Amino acid sequence: MQAKRRNKVEKTRTFWCAFSAFAFLSLALPLTSALALAAKIADPTPQQISEYEASTEATRVKLLINLAKSGQHDLAENLLKHYPLTGKFGPNRQIFIEGLILKANGNLTGAAKKYRAALADDPSLTLVRSELAQTLFLLQEDDSAKHHLNLLMAEAPSEYEAQGIRSFIDAIDARRPFKFSAYVSAAPSTNVNNGSSVEKVYITNDSYIEPGEQQKSGVGFSAGLNAGYSHRLGNDFSVVLAGGFNANIYTESDYNIFGASQSAELRYLLTGGFLGAGLVTSQNMKNDELDLSYYSYGPRVSLQKAISAKDRINLSAVYEWRNYPDDSESDGTAFMADGSWSHAFDSSLIAGLNAGYDRVESGIDYNSYEAYSAGFSVYKELPLGITVDLQGEARFADFDGNFPIYNKVREDARWMGTMSLTKRDLNFWGYAPALEYTYIFNDSNIANYHYDSHAVDFRLSKDF
Repeated sequence: MQAKRRNKVEKTRTFWCAFSAFAFLSLALPLTSALALAAKIADPTPQQISEYEASTEATRVKLLINLAKSGQHDLAENLLKHYPLTGKFGPNRQIFIEGLILKANGNLTGAAKKYRAALADDPSLTLVRSELAQTLFLLQEDDSAKHHLNLLMAEAPSEYEAQGIRSFIDAIDARRPFKFSAYVSAAPSTNVNNGSSVEKVYITNDSYIEPGEQQKSGVGFSAGLNAGYSHRLGNDFSVVLAGGFNANIYTESDYNIFGASQSAELRYLLTGGFLGAGLVTSQNMKNDELDLSYYSYGPRVSLQKAISAKDRINLSAVYEWRNYPDDSESDGTAFMADGSWSHAFDSSLIAGLNAGYDRVESGIDYNSYEAYSAGFSVYKELPLGITVDLQGEARFADFDGNFPIYNKVREDARWMGTMSLTKRDLNFWGYAPALEYTYIFNDSNIANYHYDSHAVDFRLSKDF
C-alpha cells in the first residue's frame, strides 16, 4: 500500500514538474551549493568545471535545466557546448536544453522548433510537450497550443491535475473571443459525383437501363471558412455563436458542392465540459442523400464532458425542418443523434468509438430512411515526426417505400475508411503538411446507388 502511494505521489510530482513553468526548479539537484548559487556568468570557474566533469549525465541534465530556466542560460549554453550530452537519451536532451536556452534568449520560434524536433523523435517526452505548449501559447499559436494541452491531459495522474490543464485552455479561449479559421486543399477523386459503378442495370433478362449517373473521376479542390464568437456569462454560462462555409469544386461544375451552417448555443458550464442548447441552420447544394439542394433549421442539444483525465464523451441531438426549393414534395424533417467516446492511453495515443442514428422523413416515401452508424478512430504519434490518424465507419440505411422502376425498397450499407498522415516537425507559417486518403464503398440493392470511390486530400493543419 505504501509503495503504491509513493508511486502515485511520484507520478503527480513528475506531472506537475512537466506542466508548471516554475516547477522545473525543483528538478535541479545542484552539484554543490557554490555551483547552484553561481553568478550569472557565461564562463564556469575551474572548480565548477571539475565538479561538472565528475557528475553523471542525469545530474548534468537537471543542472542544465535549472541554469537555463533561472537566468543562467549563458552558462548552460557554455557547458552544453563544451560537454555535449552523449548518453542513450543524449540527443533529445541536448535538443530540449538548446530549446530552453533559445527561449530564455527570447527566440520563441527557435525554441518551438527544437521542441518539435525532440518530439518528432520521441513523442513520449511529456516534459518537452509541456514546454512546447507553453511556448506556442506565448507565440499566440493558440490552436496548436490547445492541441498539445489536450494531449497532455492523458498524462495527468488525477482529475485535479487535468482540471489545471483545462483552466489553461479556458484562458487561451478567453483571450480570443473571436476565432477564424480557413483551409484550402487539393482534392482528386475517382468518383466526384458518387455515381454508380454498375454499367448496366437489368430490369428483365433481356432489357436494361443505364443508371442515371455513372461514376466520374475528377480533380478539384476543397475550401472552407469558419468563424466563431464565445462570451462568458458569469460563472455558470457562456454563449457561443458559429458559422461556416465549405465547397468542393471540380473541373466539371455539375459536381460542385457548396454548404453553409450557422449556430447559436447557450452552454451551462460543467467541470470538464458543458451542457448546451441552441439553434442550428444550414444551407446545402446537392449535399444530401437525395442529391438535391435544401435549407434546414431546428434546435440542438449537446453534452461534452471529461469523465476522467483520460476519457471524454460527446453527445448531440438535432431536430430540423428541411425545405427543398426545387422539389417541394421532398420537404420533410430529420432527427440526428450522435455520440462518441475517446480514451487517451498516453499523450501520443488516443482511441475512440462513435455511433449515430438518423431518421429522415420526406414527402416522398422512397426518399425517407432510417440509418444507424458505428465507427472508430485512432490518433498515434510515431517517431520521425509522423502522426497517423485512422478512422473507420459502417453505416446502414433502410428506406421506407419501393424505389421507382425497381419495385423494391432501397437498402444501403456504406463502409468508409480514412488514413491521414501529418509531418509534425515541418512548419509552414504555423501549419504542418497533411496527406489524407479516403475510401468509400456503398453497397446498395439499387444499382444507381451502388458505388465506390478513392479520394486523396492534401492540406496544411494546425493540429501538430
